Amino acid sequence: YYLILMDEIKNKINNKIKELYNRINQLNYSKKNIKFYYSEKIKDIKEEIKDLNAQYIYYSNVNQTNQIDLHGATRYFINFYIDDLIYEKIQNFETVIIITGKGSFVLFYHLKKHLILYNYPFTINNYIFTITK
Repeated sequence: YYLILMDEIKNKINNKIKELYNRINQLNYSKKNIKFYYSEKIKDIKEEIKDLNAQYIYYSNVNQTNQIDLHGATRYFINFYIDDLIYEKIQNFETVIIITGKGSFVLFYHLKKHLILYNYPFTINNYIFTITK
């Protein structure tokens, strides 16, 4: 079921990207007095793409393991999706492991701040978060 859902999300992302390019093209050729209209549409489409990407990462982590892999995720994902995913995992496992990757540490520090803010019991070992019940 989730694989089908993920395919649908990928198709929506691809369609939104095409729509984004179309709106950018329209913005480039529009008169000054209506550029704001296309700018707003472009902003809305970018937000939709950001949310669809977050949904894709969410459903790719709904599986039978205690791991959450955040490669490719953004701070937006942590703000709006991580708690639901942790809740799903903690129902079935004693511990939940979250992998952020090293990268520029933006995601790592944002996740750490989020976990502290919401009082999750966690440890960090080798840049991997372990949350316990």
